[in-house]
Amino acid sequence: MPATFTGPQTTYVPSHESSGRLTVNFSRNPKDFAVNKYVQLQPVKNMVGYYRRRTLEQAGRIVNSNLRDFAWADNADMPRGNNHESDQYLAYRCERFAYAEQVGDLASEQASYDLFEEYEKQLAQQAMTARTVKVLAKLTDTANYSSSHYSAVSSIQGNTGNWAASTTARQDTKRSLNTAANTILKDTLGAIDVKDLVLVMSPGCAMAISQSQELVDHIKGSPEALAQVRGELPGENAMFGLPNRLYGFPVVIEKTVKVTSRKGATLANSYVLSDATPFMVARPGSLVGIAGAPTFSTATVFVYEGDGGDLKVLREHDAWNKYTKLAVIDNFDTQITAPVSGFLFTSAV
Repeated sequence: MPATFTGPQTTYVPSHESSGRLTVNFSRNPKDFAVNKYVQLQPVKNMVGYYRRRTLEQAGRIVNSNLRDFAWADNADMPRGNNHESDQYLAYRCERFAYAEQVGDLASEQASYDLFEEYEKQLAQQAMTARTVKVLAKLTDTANYSSSHYSAVSSIQGNTGNWAASTTARQDTKRSLNTAANTILKDTLGAIDVKDLVLVMSPGCAMAISQSQELVDHIKGSPEALAQVRGELPGENAMFGLPNRLYGFPVVIEKTVKVTSRKGATLANSYVLSDATPFMVARPGSLVGIAGAPTFSTATVFVYEGDGGDLKVLREHDAWNKYTKLAVIDNFDTQITAPVSGFLFTSAV
C-alpha cells in the first residue's frame, strides 16, 4: 500500500470488524432447493434393494356396463375373481459421493468469521446441486415414460406451436397442462389429485411463456394484473413474471445453477434444467416418504441411512499436518418410481 497523507480515511487500519463482519455469500440452505418440492425422499437401510411397482388397471376394470361379470344369482357359486394385478420389483442402488475441502490452521485461526461453517454451507450447496442434476437426468429422459406420457408441445392434439408463441386464441399452454393432467388422472385411476401435481420449469421457460400473449392476457384478466405491472406479483415466482399457480397447477421454478468450468478457466454456468423440457409430476404427501407405504410420487430419492442420513457433515482436525478436513457426504439413488404420475414436455419454448 502506498504512503498517504493523514486524512479521515487513512488514520484507521481497516478490518473485517468495521463492516460488522459483512459476508457476501450465495450459499443456499439445502432445504430451500426446488428439487425438494417435486421429489420424495425415501430413507433406506440398505444401499441396494428393490421397490415394488404394482399395476392399477384391475381396481377400475368394469368391462360390461350391466355388471354381468359380477352378477351373483341365488343358489349359484359366487363369481370367482381371476384377474389379479401384477407386481414388478425394480432395483435401486445408492452411490456415495463426498464433497470435500480442507482448511489450514493458520487460515482458520486468523479468520474473522467461522471459516468452517462457510465452507460447509458451500459444500452442502454443491451436494444439493449435484443431486438436482441427477434427479433431472431421470425426469427429463423420455425412456423413463410410456409414449403417452411425453410429447412435444406442438404435437399435443389441438396445439399449433410452442408455449412462447401461444396466443389467447390458441391456448397452447393451457391445453398442454390440461392434457398432461388428464393423462395422469386417467392412468392412475383418479388416485392422483390435481393438488398433488406440480409443474416444474426453468427460469428461461418461465420468462418466455410469461411474455406470450396467452399468459399476458390471462394475467391481465385476473385480480393480479395491477400487481404484475408494478412488479409486485405475489409469490416466489414474481421475478419470472408468473404467479405461484398457473391454470390451477402449482408452479415450481427450478433455478438451481451449475458451473461447468474448472477453477481458473473462463466461467461457464447454466441452469440445470433446459428451457425446452418442463414437466408435470406428482409429489403427494410430505417430503419424506414412509417405509412400506404406497406412494404415487413420480420421482423418489432413496437415501441410505447408514452414512448418517440425508447430507451428513463431517469435520476432522489433523493435528500433525495442522489442517481441518471438511466434507458433506451424500449416499443416494434416484428412480422414477411412478412414471404414470408424470408427464414430460419437449420443445416447449
